[in-house]
Order: sequence, then structure tokens, then C-alpha cells
Amino acid sequence: MRLVMDSDVLIKITKASIKSVVVSNFDISIPLEVRSETVDEGKSRGYPDAIKIEENIATNKLKVTTSRSKPNVEKIIGSLNLLGGEAASLRLFMRGGYAAIASDDQRFISLLDGLGIAYMTPASLLVHLMRQERISLAETKKYLEEIRPFISDEEYLTSLQAIGGES
Repeated sequence: MRLVMDSDVLIKITKASIKSVVVSNFDISIPLEVRSETVDEGKSRGYPDAIKIEENIATNKLKVTTSRSKPNVEKIIGSLNLLGGEAASLRLFMRGGYAAIASDDQRFISLLDGLGIAYMTPASLLVHLMRQERISLAETKKYLEEIRPFISDEEYLTSLQAIGGES
């Protein structure tokens, strides 16, 4: 499955140490602006996750792609006041060929939902992998525990229910 990933979700899955399982099972593209936000700004601020993301880019596990502008997409971006990586993620997605945008920014997700654009959160990525039998139930529960400090209680509990775990 081809996904566009924004900075928020990329940073969270990296901090939770679940990025490896995600990038191994999805075809992930990030806009140049997301690379800048996660790697360049991250390194300048001394965040160790920036180095891990940069390594995934170097090994082509994360593909950095330019997001071209189209007038109709720019009109949407302007009317929604999107900036930076979120605007670039929407531009890239609107080029076509992607199943969803991966994000964990609630405002951005609400906008995507309102536009009828498919999205995935960090926890839903894991649920999807389990349903596709790419990871086991036990692995899914373990990964959900690892991402738990970085996601909302609602997302965590919804994901547990989705995999048949306790709530």
C-alpha cells in the first residue's frame, strides 16, 4: 500500500521504535518539506530520531518526493490554511497513486476527513498490518504499547477494540 506520511506521524513512529515494521510493510513517500521538518530541523535541534529518519531515506525505505502545485489543490490548501509538511503532503497525495495520508495531527485529520481523503494514524497502521497478517496479534499489542505514550487514549482504546483486545 502506497502512503504519503506527514512529519507528525513519522516522528511518533520513530520515537516509539515502530518505524522499522511500518516502513518494511508500506511503500511510504514523504514530501521534501517533511524531510526538512523531520531531518534538517530535527538534527539542528539535536533530536536523535532525525538521524534514524535520515538513514531510512538513505536506504530508500522512505522516498522523498517533490509535491507539484496545481491551482485547484492550492486553492484548497489556501482555504484551509495548511502550511509546511501538511500542505506538501496534501499536494503529493492529490497527484494520485496513493491510498492514504498517514498523520496523527488531529486538525489535519479532521480536514482530510471533511475532504473525503483516506488517512491512517500510527495505531491504525498497526491494525492494518495485523489484518493483512503481516504482524501477529501479540506483535500488534506490543507495538501498540510502544506507541501508546505518543497517541491519544481514544486512538489506543479504539485500536485495542479493533484487534479484539481489552478496552
